[in-house]
Amino acid sequence: MANRMIEDADFLDQLAAVDDNSACAVQHARMIWRLAPPIGPLTAAIAHDIGDLGRNAVQFDGVTTGGTRWTGRIDAADRVMARGFDRLAAAGDLLDADVVYGDDLTRTGDGVRLRLKPAFDPVLLARRDYIGRAALIRRAALEPDELASLKGPGGLVQIMRQKHTLRVAHLPFPVLLAAGEPEPPPARAQAITAPQPKISIIIPNRNSPDLIRMVTEGLRTITDYPDLEIIIVDNGSDDPATLAHYQALEDDPNVTVLIQPEPFNFAAMVNRGAAAATGDALLLLNNDVEMQNGDWLGHMVACLAEPEVGIVGAKLLFPDGTIQHAGVTIGHGGVAGHVFKGAAADSDDALHRLTTPHGREAVTAAAMLIRRKIWDDLGGFDERAFPVAFNDVDFCLRAGAAGWYVAMAPDAVLIHHEGASRGGFSPTRFLRHQRERTMLRLRHRTIGHVDRFSSPWHDPASLTPRFRMLKRLPEARF
Repeated sequence: MANRMIEDADFLDQLAAVDDNSACAVQHARMIWRLAPPIGPLTAAIAHDIGDLGRNAVQFDGVTTGGTRWTGRIDAADRVMARGFDRLAAAGDLLDADVVYGDDLTRTGDGVRLRLKPAFDPVLLARRDYIGRAALIRRAALEPDELASLKGPGGLVQIMRQKHTLRVAHLPFPVLLAAGEPEPPPARAQAITAPQPKISIIIPNRNSPDLIRMVTEGLRTITDYPDLEIIIVDNGSDDPATLAHYQALEDDPNVTVLIQPEPFNFAAMVNRGAAAATGDALLLLNNDVEMQNGDWLGHMVACLAEPEVGIVGAKLLFPDGTIQHAGVTIGHGGVAGHVFKGAAADSDDALHRLTTPHGREAVTAAAMLIRRKIWDDLGGFDERAFPVAFNDVDFCLRAGAAGWYVAMAPDAVLIHHEGASRGGFSPTRFLRHQRERTMLRLRHRTIGHVDRFSSPWHDPASLTPRFRMLKRLPEARF
C-alpha cells in the first residue's frame, strides 16, 4: 500500500501545481495533517483486493484494540492517509457511533479540492452523496444482505439512506484523496406534485403600500400553489393607499387582514397571525419580498414533506442579484449571520449546497415555512425576549433542540428588498437590538459556537467558507 499513501511529497507537489485552488487545498490539508498526534496501538487498516468487487475496488477492514470491526470501500485510484482509517475507527469507538466519516480531498479534471464537511446532514445526504468514500461502518450494524450491498459503489450511502437509526459521527480530518466526486451535482430539483397541505402565509405590515401590494399580488398571481391563505397582520396603518389596498382585498376569501394599532413587535404580530391561521403549515413572509417564479413555495413544501424536517428556509437575493440569505450560521460575530451574504447568486461551496436542499441550524423569518405542530409545541416566537431581532434564530435553535431539522431549499428563490420598510437609526432601536443580541448569546451560548453544518476549519468570522488554522485537531462530533 506504500504507493497508495496520500502523503507522498512528490505526488502532493504535482497536485498543488495544477492551479491556485489545488495549491491551497494541498497546503491546507498538509497543515491539518501536521497537527495529527501519533495514535494508539490500533490494528492498521488492511487494504485488500476483493475479487467480486471488480478490478477498480478495494475494501478496508480494520479492528481496533477494543475488538470493534469496521469496514469501508474505496476505489483503486484513491489514495489514503497513513492510518487515516484507523483514526476514523478510533473516533467511531470513542463516540459509540455506527458510522464515522471524515473529510477528503477530491481530484477531478478541474484540479484538487479540499472538502471540509458538516456534521451529519440527512437532508443533504438524501439528495447527494456528500460523505463519499472517506467513511467506515461498524460491522455489527450491518445485516448480512447489507454487507453484500456495501460492496457496490455508493453502497454505504444507500444503507444510510434506508436505516435512519444509525448513529453517524463526523471526524473533521481529511483521510482520503478521492478520484472524482462521489456523485455529480444534481439537476435542478422539481417541486412536488403530490397533494399539498394548506399553507397559511403570515405577513406583518404597517403602511408601505407599494410593498404590501407587491407581495400580495405575487402570492395571488405568480405563486403556483393550490391551497393557501394570506393573513396580513397590521399594527396600525394610517396611509390611505395601504387602507385602500386592504379594502380591495376584501372580496378575496383567501385573504384576511388583522388591524390592531400597537407598538411594533414583530414576534407578537407573527404570533397573532398564527393564532388566526387554519393551515397545516405556517409560512412567515416579510412584506418586502418579491416573487419572480411560481414554483418557489412548492420547493419549500417538498422539503417540509420529509418526516425529520420541521422548518424550511428560502434562498433570498438582493435586488442587484447577489445573495441576501442562503441559511444562517450560528457563532458569526458571537451571534449569527447569513451565509454567502453579498456573494454572486450562482456561488456554491465544495459540497454544492447552494444548489441542493440541505440542513442549517437556522433560517430567516423573511421566508420561513414551519410545521404547525412545531409552532404549537414550542409556543411560537418569544415576543418578550426577541420582539424584533433574532426571534427566528431562537425559534430554529429551540426546534433543533427538540429533535427537528431546519432545511434550506435553494431552489425556492425570492427577491428580498431588505429594510425597505424599516425605520432609520435611533438610540432606542440600537439598545433594543443590543439586548436581543445579549439574550441570544446567553440563551444559546453562541459565542465560540461551532455551527454543526459548517466545519471547525472554517473561519466563523467569514460568511463564505474561508480556511482557518487551529492549534489542535477538533474532536469527532455527531
